Amino acid sequence: MVGIDDSEVGTMFARMQTVAARPQDDSLVERVTELVSGHPGFAGLILLEDTAGGGAMVTLWQSREDAELASERSRAHGPRPVTLLSDDIYEVADDITGAATGAPGAALVGYFDGPLTPARVVAATRAGRDRVGPVLKRLPTLLRTLILWDPDDRRFAVIHLATSPAGLDAVVTAVTSTELLPGEDPALLTGPDRVHRHAVRTYLVPDRGPFPDAGRGPA
Repeated sequence: MVGIDDSEVGTMFARMQTVAARPQDDSLVERVTELVSGHPGFAGLILLEDTAGGGAMVTLWQSREDAELASERSRAHGPRPVTLLSDDIYEVADDITGAATGAPGAALVGYFDGPLTPARVVAATRAGRDRVGPVLKRLPTLLRTLILWDPDDRRFAVIHLATSPAGLDAVVTAVTSTELLPGEDPALLTGPDRVHRHAVRTYLVPDRGPFPDAGRGPA
C-alpha cells in the first residue's frame, strides 16, 4: 500500500475518466490525444484498455482549474465520442519514477474507496515513504507510479505503469512481499478495494512526446 501525506498533497492534478466501450478507431484516438494535449496546463496522458472492451483515460494537469476545464475546452471542438462511466479529479500526492525506460506496456490501477480514517492515511503515508517507495524506485520493470488523492472524499487511487504484463506481475510481487516495519499495524494497511489491469494504448509525456511502441495487447 503506497501512502499519501494528507497535509502535503501534490501540486499537479489528475483527471481519470472511465468508459465501458473504448474507441476502436485509431484515428479517433489520435485526434483525441492531439486535442487534449493542446489544452492549457496539460502535463501528460495515459490511455488504458482492458480485455472487456472498456478502458480509462488519465490526464495530468498543472492546476485544478485546467483539469476541470479540460472537457469544456474539448467540447468546443465537437461532442464527446464516448460515454463516461466515471469522471474524477485527484491531486497527485506522489509521482515515483522506476528504473525502467521506454514505453509502458501494462498498468495496474488500485482504488482505495473512502472515506479513509486519519489513522489509515498516516499508516499508508509511512508505508509508502519508508517501505514501499524505496522498493518501487529500484524495480527494473517499473516506469512510473502515480498516487492520486481525493481530499474531499478521502479516497485515493494508485497507478503502476510497467514494461509488460509480466513486468507488472514483478511489480506486484515486489510490493506485496515487503516486510512490515517496526510499529506498523497490518489492520490499518488493507489492500485496495478494487484492482483493474490494463494494457497501455497511449502514453504521452509533454517533454518527450508520445511513445508509439506502447503496449497494445491485453494485460
